Amino acid sequence: MHDRDFMGAATPPSNAAGSDRFTFDAARPRLALAALLAIPLAASAQGSGNADADGLLTNLPVTLFYAGFAAALLLYSLLQFARNRDRDYLEYAGFAFGTGLGHVAVGIAHGFAPDVQADNWATVAEPAGLALAGVSAAMFTREFLRTSTLVPRIDIALKTFAALFGIAFAGVFALPDSYPDTLVAGIGPAFALLAIGCGLHCRQLRAPGATLLVAGWSAMLVAAVLYLLAHSGALRAEGLTTHVMQFASALGMLTLALALDERTGANWRERAMRYADEIASLEHTIEALQASEQLLTQGMARRSLEIDALTERLQEGEQRFQETSHFDPLTGLANQLLLTDRIDQAIIRAKRHNTRTGVVLLDLDEFTAINDTYGREIGDELLKTVAQRLRSTVREQDTVARPENDQFVIVLEEVYDIDDLQRVANAATTAIGEVVLVKEQTFVLDAAMGCALSSNDACNATTLLKQAGKLMRRAKEGKRLHHRDGAHGIRQA
Repeated sequence: MHDRDFMGAATPPSNAAGSDRFTFDAARPRLALAALLAIPLAASAQGSGNADADGLLTNLPVTLFYAGFAAALLLYSLLQFARNRDRDYLEYAGFAFGTGLGHVAVGIAHGFAPDVQADNWATVAEPAGLALAGVSAAMFTREFLRTSTLVPRIDIALKTFAALFGIAFAGVFALPDSYPDTLVAGIGPAFALLAIGCGLHCRQLRAPGATLLVAGWSAMLVAAVLYLLAHSGALRAEGLTTHVMQFASALGMLTLALALDERTGANWRERAMRYADEIASLEHTIEALQASEQLLTQGMARRSLEIDALTERLQEGEQRFQETSHFDPLTGLANQLLLTDRIDQAIIRAKRHNTRTGVVLLDLDEFTAINDTYGREIGDELLKTVAQRLRSTVREQDTVARPENDQFVIVLEEVYDIDDLQRVANAATTAIGEVVLVKEQTFVLDAAMGCALSSNDACNATTLLKQAGKLMRRAKEGKRLHHRDGAHGIRQA
């Protein structure tokens, strides 16, 4: 079953072009069907055999028009049901078919041949059609006004009438004589009054199509009352009575069809407005999401910049840490930690290239006395000068380090013999011995020196530094004993 809105309209198919195409002009198919049905119905009327010529000419046009009109409404409702699958149109089709069949039978049986025999088809079609119309009308009214949810008590009454009309329809084929006619004639006006009451109640609720529904059932009430009076004998069931009955039922069917169209159109408009609201809400949501995405993108860009800045600060911090942990802060030379690593790496490369690594250890003479006499500031300047001079005497791949306060170490790579090491050591001693001018004070420095050269045997930084330190101390002791400058020793490790 399709989803229904407030008044029970079926959900339109997804390929519907719009509410302006939902319904079509029913006047043309109704008139066309009236014309097409004129010939067979005329032939059927002429075949009744018991009507006189004057009665036939008087009642035939009215009955034929009524039959064509009912057939047009039936076709219209079936086409609308096929288009949108709204069950109300199918129930209305049953109502239009039953009403049209019953009143055409009334026109033929009473308007053409008042003395028709009991076995004539019109005597069966009349109660059967009106009973079928009653069942369909009760179901149509329930669905149209949604009485099951809006007015449950009236809904029970409508179900009761549907059951009574169903009994009458079954009685056509089971009950004798005119009992089905009597049952239909008796409950028809009561049902019409109930339907009018339902319409008035739903009109107060501003239900779409309720006003036309009241008007339609009012016309059907007139037809039902006339049928009851004719059946009871209060009125003659022929001539003007039959014509008025047919006209009232035709007007009622047309008005009910218009009510159904009005209800359907209102539901379409309400549905279109709901869809428009949903689309507007979705557009607003999309705009909000786009704004959020823009803010998120901006936030991510800011975070990216912050991360880049933080990364740069971390790299700077790491670089400063490396400099602090591997370099002497005063002279910028390698400290003890980096010196040991440089020597070990140089030994590895020397073995790979079949060369040797040399270490020159220099210890400044009497530097502590200079530092105490002239102050730490003068001492620092002297250390900086010595570092610059030593750096200028070696190659770029060689390392100059300051492992202690007044000690310097030169690490030489790609050394082939002791003579290469001796030349660098002499150059370093000469550079240190040059005059130094600091704040109008002149200084001539000297240094005790010890050298070591790696061998092909097991050798590392510790071994070389120990050997160079031992020779440096021996040279320093010799200076004190013999008061000679430039004493130094060289030994292979």
